[in-house]
Amino acid sequence: MEKDKEEEKKTLKTGVVPVLKCVCFHGFSQNADAFRRRTGSIRTTKLKRKYEFVFLDAPHAVDGVFGEEDGLREEEERNANANAKAKNETVVDAKTTTNCSGHRSWWLAGENVESGATKATDAAWVRPAKSRKIVGLEDSVELVRETFVKTEGEVRALVGFSQGATFIALLRRKLPELFENVRKVVSIAGFDPLDEEAYAAADDDGKVGKGLIESKSLHVHGANDALVTRDRCDRLRDLFYDAENASMFEHEGGHGVPTSKQFREAFETFLLQDDGAETERETERDTER
Repeated sequence: MEKDKEEEKKTLKTGVVPVLKCVCFHGFSQNADAFRRRTGSIRTTKLKRKYEFVFLDAPHAVDGVFGEEDGLREEEERNANANAKAKNETVVDAKTTTNCSGHRSWWLAGENVESGATKATDAAWVRPAKSRKIVGLEDSVELVRETFVKTEGEVRALVGFSQGATFIALLRRKLPELFENVRKVVSIAGFDPLDEEAYAAADDDGKVGKGLIESKSLHVHGANDALVTRDRCDRLRDLFYDAENASMFEHEGGHGVPTSKQFREAFETFLLQDDGAETERETERDTER
């Protein structure tokens, strides 16, 4: 788990500590530090005053899955670090990321586990987004459970990209207690899981709507996304979220976190919308006094 280092520095200077947490889930073959940097431009100063952004590392290692492409990504990360340092921005080396080295995944494709395929170039390899046999999901659920067991309801927002966005939806079925205080969810390039067992709700009691994420949600999709089609993004929204609280943001980019001014403003506005969290917090503080 990695907290936003820039916010930590500001906290030391101002003494103001965000009381609410926004938990961020990276995509397949990324890690917490990579996702932190790739969302740097949309995590505005206003947002950091309200939220402590917490980035998690998925438990499953998938180093080398894309071969030379992984090396190119690592080179891009090093270049990004160098550019950030040149601008006097805070940079955290990947080696310092808790529980992580290299590329991670929230679940594994059962087809790959059975065939032994570990690289995208292997003939039998199946991309997790296209897998019909999700394996290792419980490890990720347990990681989240252990991480936030003592947060006392401070997790108020979730942000996920690609596999991480889909994992958020699956968490609602597997760890419903995490969502008791969650008010906002941002799902970027999320896709519907193809494993039918993934749709089983842990709290299913026969009532209509059980297992749905009732929080306000913002679903983000790129018109030129070649990996996640719009219909898969829509199915994730329709099958896992309350339609009345769901909104859509379409951009012209591909499979990635958009960094345009338009999205940055939409992202900020969505997460800053009044949800009653601050009022509840103030009431709790007054009661404690």
